[in-house]
Amino acid sequence: MDTARALLSSWSFEPAVVFGLASAAGLYLRGFVQLRRQLPERFPAWRCSAFLAGLAVLALALLSPLDGLSDLLLQAHMAQHWLLMSVAAPLLWLGAPIIPLLRGLPRAWLRRGLGPFLAWPALRRVLRALTRPVPALLLWALTTLAWHWPAAYQAALRDPFWHDLEHACFFAAALLFWYPVIEPWPARRTGARPELLLYLGAAAVFNTLFSATFAFSDRLFYPLYAEVPTPWSIAPLADQRAAGALMWVASALPMLLAAVAIVVVLLGPARYSRVHAVGLAAPPSRAGTCLRALADRVRSLRLRRALQLVLFGLAGAVVLDGWLGPQRPSALNLAGVLPWTYWRGFVVIALLLAGNLFCAICPFTLTRTLAARLLGRPFAWPAALRNKWPAVGLFALYLWAYEALALWDSPYWTAWIVVGYFAACFLVEGLFPRGSFCRHLCPIGQFHFVNSGISPLEVRARDGAVCSDCATHDCLRGNRNGPGCPTGLFLPTKTGNLDCTFCLDCVRACPHGNAGLAAVAPGAALGRKRSQRVVPGFDLAALMLLVSFGAFANAGAMVEPVVSAGATFSEWLGHGVQRAVPGVALLVAMAGIPAVLIPACAASGRALAGIGTRDVSIGRIVVQLSPSLIPLGFSMWLAHFSFHLGTGMGTLAPAADRALAGLGLTAGIPFSGSKPAGALTGALFPDLELWLLGAGLVVTVAVGWRLARTLAPDPGAALRLGLPWAALALVLYAAGIWIALQPMQMRGMVM
Repeated sequence: MDTARALLSSWSFEPAVVFGLASAAGLYLRGFVQLRRQLPERFPAWRCSAFLAGLAVLALALLSPLDGLSDLLLQAHMAQHWLLMSVAAPLLWLGAPIIPLLRGLPRAWLRRGLGPFLAWPALRRVLRALTRPVPALLLWALTTLAWHWPAAYQAALRDPFWHDLEHACFFAAALLFWYPVIEPWPARRTGARPELLLYLGAAAVFNTLFSATFAFSDRLFYPLYAEVPTPWSIAPLADQRAAGALMWVASALPMLLAAVAIVVVLLGPARYSRVHAVGLAAPPSRAGTCLRALADRVRSLRLRRALQLVLFGLAGAVVLDGWLGPQRPSALNLAGVLPWTYWRGFVVIALLLAGNLFCAICPFTLTRTLAARLLGRPFAWPAALRNKWPAVGLFALYLWAYEALALWDSPYWTAWIVVGYFAACFLVEGLFPRGSFCRHLCPIGQFHFVNSGISPLEVRARDGAVCSDCATHDCLRGNRNGPGCPTGLFLPTKTGNLDCTFCLDCVRACPHGNAGLAAVAPGAALGRKRSQRVVPGFDLAALMLLVSFGAFANAGAMVEPVVSAGATFSEWLGHGVQRAVPGVALLVAMAGIPAVLIPACAASGRALAGIGTRDVSIGRIVVQLSPSLIPLGFSMWLAHFSFHLGTGMGTLAPAADRALAGLGLTAGIPFSGSKPAGALTGALFPDLELWLLGAGLVVTVAVGWRLARTLAPDPGAALRLGLPWAALALVLYAAGIWIALQPMQMRGMVM
């Protein structure tokens, strides 16, 4: 109690600091008042609040008891550095302080002294060079490393001069670092740039490595902390680890907020409208000619059929080896390797880089025309099933069976699943209208439809006016050049990639050349306003939530602590229910938990935003905001499947060698290829997984903000409405990090 009282009363009023902060506040206010009268749209009131808040943070860092406590605790010193570098600096730049501070000076000073100096060309060239992203990032990182070098850091602890110089260097480096991100007026603003995400990502990587060094080291870097009395009897090494954890989390938060702001702008309608259509009217240039040639290849029906035949052959190999090959170990069977390690990994990477490529070359639809000719399609699809509920049930069944029945470890049943898929597609496509299987039943297709919302490509019309003048609607109905959209999407009204199989039948059928692939901002379609009808959207919301939560449930079921806990619980319940425990736990994780949390988020968000029940129902909030979780869920799928693809990359060689040997052939592939990727795998995972999850969190928060604005146009109300959803995303993100850091079962591996 005495220590706490002494610290709270130890405020410092160092004249130089107090005078500097007070002078900055006075000059800024004087100039801001003048500029606000002249340029009210350029200087809203919030800018003044941001600048004054930045000065208050500087006072808190330099004059509060935190300054005295920094000599006794490393975590207090790190908190002081965080306030200087990650809070005060961006707040000051948000105030656009350059012109207000200059206008606040006496005119004689500005005209005769400071003005000519600031106009000096050499100075302007130096400042322009230092505020570019690469130099700013390097100076920020080097300043951080240099002053945390034990000799320099302990010199700052011993001598007030070096301590003050350290803080000045940190603050100056932070101002340089945040300048490219905020670009305070009158800088030539270029708007939100995608490369700034790389800039912030590089800074986050550096911060992670730097902070983790303190958080996980068993060596005390600054022995001076062991020589001074520590408040509350905190051990120096524990203090050091706490300081590392503090810097790790606290420094990442402003970067995360900045990244979210950039993504929000990138996903805006103005950005989304500026797309580049592939395969339409290419410019008369060499680059345009090459692009058009590439587009012709992409929409070539021959290429699609060739790729479908290749996948059909691989599916046949999976079926034959699954039935006839050895069942143990499953990693020596093509049915245990190709579907569960290679196919899943490659399709999620394709979704990220291009779009729904698997549906475009799906082998299951290869017999669609034959089925129609043999069976005649005599029935209409039932009206009660013209929704996503059958797909929701089938996808939940797939996730449940995969874990509860250990399908990944059973080549025999994997082969039957492939055969069953072909049979189901053949019957449905032969008895019902074209595309019924893809749109309403196929669980694989639903997975791709939902997650293709983050894809950078979209099939769309180029010019709406051309579509308005079109009377034939061949993109939907088809013609001799193409059968039209199999899932009934009308190109002029199509938004996003939902239900789009990327088959490009609409592109081939369009007689005006007005359809093609368009490059869009990943996630832009998710942030667009959705239908105001609530009840018809529940099926789609349920599918999106199932896919998103299923990612964490599927990955979490494979980590060692969960597997051990499940085995212990099964043993406690008795051998009769052991096989039921994983399936029940998976159902609770992917369906039971969201059934409780999602309505709670909607209700609490509505209460925080002050939205009445008559204005917006909980169901409508659920329908509108559920798509915001797709980027985070996809990042978990991508991290998980990429892990298995990376660690199991060598498993195809021994499986293929064994399958060929069974046919009396040999490929001469060494069995050693089945081993994990060794040092490369250890270097990539789990760091890659953590950054994928971080990127998913950023896009999820940004999309959630844009979707909240569709229900609450007022920014403050939208922020409060989306706050519970952002909190849920943070919880899922933390769960994903925990999963990535746990030992994972090496499924599909020869161990």
